[in-house]
Amino acid sequence: MMATMKEGPSRSPQKGCDPVFINALTYIGTMAAFLVAAFVREIKLHYFPATGCLLPGPTDSTFAQEENLKYLFIGLWELHFLRRTIEVLFVHDYKRKMSFTESLGAPLYYWFFAFWNGAAVRSENGYHPTYLPMASVGGVLFIIGEFGNCYCHYLLRSFRKAKRRSFLSKESKHVIPSGFLFELVSCPHYFFEIVTWVGFVLTTWTLAAVVFLTASAITLFIYAHKKHKAYLMEFDGLAGRDLYPRNRKALIPFLF
Repeated sequence: MMATMKEGPSRSPQKGCDPVFINALTYIGTMAAFLVAAFVREIKLHYFPATGCLLPGPTDSTFAQEENLKYLFIGLWELHFLRRTIEVLFVHDYKRKMSFTESLGAPLYYWFFAFWNGAAVRSENGYHPTYLPMASVGGVLFIIGEFGNCYCHYLLRSFRKAKRRSFLSKESKHVIPSGFLFELVSCPHYFFEIVTWVGFVLTTWTLAAVVFLTASAITLFIYAHKKHKAYLMEFDGLAGRDLYPRNRKALIPFLF
């Protein structure tokens, strides 16, 4: 006990909530809120443009076609947040607890948008599908964003393992991310997240999807800028430290 105290001041336990529990609860609730809004017939919110399609396609589509597209929207939404739940449980490595404000704000934010997006694509609320080719392109973009995001998270996990190995061997405990789109931007996982929601907008063309994309993009731009700045400061090429590639952007290849 005395030896432990001499090594340095004891750290008080972090205050806050378990991020694994909060994030998993948030994403599971997000899936549930979307399903409730999309299927419970008693929920009627026929208020264009809050609900309904901003760019409806031909009016000769049948009710069955509209219902099939609604299942496409549901499948895309549920796929994204199911993947995020799995990554929270088995991939991500959280370094700190979530503050009480974050723990309350995150569920409210996602559940609100889930409910709004689910209600906005219901035919009972005035939704009529957009043009099928545009919806198809949006669906493809969504899947590309999902695969890219998932692969980036896999690479980030491997980078964390490399940092642990370096630390154990008494070398630098940080590494510069490399490979795939990491060669062009510091936060490709954020980039693919935006691609995902651009695809969802093109597929649905609802105001709810547009607002959710806008809010997500603004948040991710801020996070990417901070992360990129931290990389540049840490890997400055001085005192034997590695030099962070100066051609890399923060979020969007060649632009930002």
